[in-house]
Amino acid sequence: MLIAVFCLTSYASADDSSFRLQSTLRIEGYLQGGNTENKERLPEYLVSNTLLSKPTFNLLSGSLSFAKSKWKAEISGIMGSYADANLAHEKGILKHIGALWTSHDISEHTEILTGIYPSHIGLESPTGFDCINPSRSMVADNSPYYQSGIRIRHRIDNQTYTVHLLNGWQRSTIDSNGIVPAIGYDFSSQHGSVNYTISGFIGNVSHDSLDGLRIYQQCGATYQITNEFQISGSIDIGTQNKNGISTWMISPLLMAQWNMSSHWKFNGRIEYYHDPDKMIAQAKNGLSGLGYSLGVDYLPFEQGLFRLEYRTMNDMRNGAYLENDASFFGLHVQWFISEYLIGDHSVNQ
Repeated sequence: MLIAVFCLTSYASADDSSFRLQSTLRIEGYLQGGNTENKERLPEYLVSNTLLSKPTFNLLSGSLSFAKSKWKAEISGIMGSYADANLAHEKGILKHIGALWTSHDISEHTEILTGIYPSHIGLESPTGFDCINPSRSMVADNSPYYQSGIRIRHRIDNQTYTVHLLNGWQRSTIDSNGIVPAIGYDFSSQHGSVNYTISGFIGNVSHDSLDGLRIYQQCGATYQITNEFQISGSIDIGTQNKNGISTWMISPLLMAQWNMSSHWKFNGRIEYYHDPDKMIAQAKNGLSGLGYSLGVDYLPFEQGLFRLEYRTMNDMRNGAYLENDASFFGLHVQWFISEYLIGDHSVNQ
């Protein structure tokens, strides 16, 4: 990291106001407890904020990004229980890489990016500050948080069209069998106070000959009703032939946030995730879970956030299947600092 800073600093001339170098540090900790079958962690189909009964870091992240003229790049390293659970399948140093990409504006409206970068599917992020709720929904934890490949993005007015050439479903590693090919796409459009998103994935998720093509579609929208109140909703649908059978999943989601003041926010979520044949969710006998959460946030200053949340999830097939049932209360502390080492955020890109 220090070598990268030195090289980038040397690259920027003293009078080049277009060069910007930015560092960001994020720390997210939590303490939660409740009623679950496993007293040490939440069900296996969840990967974010999963450990119970002890103070834990969900995410420790440090990143370095630069922009100059038509070029941009970012590298970030991550640790914490989120990285341990969600990147366990990666190899070596890639278990701790959150982002590693570079992009180039090939025209005024078109950009091409290559590397490891955030997923294009869904309304939530692994970064707590970017999410309405402290915890992540079931559908967020069972769809990609990151991906690797090539992204081609085209913007016209308030619309964005994107195509992704991907190395499979949430994977950075290229194993000895080679790349698992996949295609992603997304479209977003802003109409007044409503932002619409459509995203999808078509491709293989492993080299197993018994695993067929996965087709996954997500549609979502965020409505900023007033300056104080916003609501977001989505529905995800997927299908795949897996282990010789045809599997499918569906998951509607609704989230809301009310900014009561500059320091206090309230949030809520209701969600349903139906994956009876384990197309994605890592539940022993499949998953058909209904859940909700209620939370309150306190912002003592712009870069710090304290969040309390009550969350429950229940299996809807028989009402009391303990493997998938969970009810718990959590305290989340989230903090970040971002500084421009060179340049200024007011410089136009």
